[in-house]
Amino acid sequence: MGDTEQRRSIEFKKCLNEIGKKLTDEQLESLKFLCSDFIGRKRQEEITRPLQLFQALEERDKLRFDNTGFLKEILRTEKREDLVKDIETFEARLQHLCTDSNPTQTSGRLTARGGTGPQRQTSVPQDARWRELFDIVENNLGRNWRQLARKLQLSETDIECISEDYSRKLREQGRQALLLWSDRNEDARYADLVTALRRCQLNDIGDQLERKIASWNNQ
Repeated sequence: MGDTEQRRSIEFKKCLNEIGKKLTDEQLESLKFLCSDFIGRKRQEEITRPLQLFQALEERDKLRFDNTGFLKEILRTEKREDLVKDIETFEARLQHLCTDSNPTQTSGRLTARGGTGPQRQTSVPQDARWRELFDIVENNLGRNWRQLARKLQLSETDIECISEDYSRKLREQGRQALLLWSDRNEDARYADLVTALRRCQLNDIGDQLERKIASWNNQ
């Protein structure tokens, strides 16, 4: 799965999380019954939360960010048109979400590929420098990625979705947090990332980034 697809999946998990919060225990039981053709009785007994049901549907190829038909059908059966509209709102955003898998860099600024910005200083590919900075952060961040994600204004739902999707890949959790932040902040500058790191007391990483940025300015 590429970065673009991963980020769309994370956003969909966020959508599902919000839907799950709006379902009652009685409605969850009804939805489980409607899924009995795909989910066995033993697995159904293990499901106590809506997200567990959604995960079971994903495992059986009945639910994905680009395959929501079955979920909308059973929600309509439960007369939850409001939740169907939530999904349709997500789908309307989907075509605009992560349309470019890599943010581009222009003089320390993230811009959409093909966009305009301050004049470039070198012939380095526009997104290469941001990748270098992200690599430095990922290699040193470890379990501090959650703290940094909060300073970068990612929501707790964003953090939870990333954690669930990459539960056994600590470095990848940090990477996805940075990618999600970059997607949402096209005008971000190098200094924004350095400032967030220093606010987390991650000054060693901040120093490494500043040295790297200074080396570019001297080229």
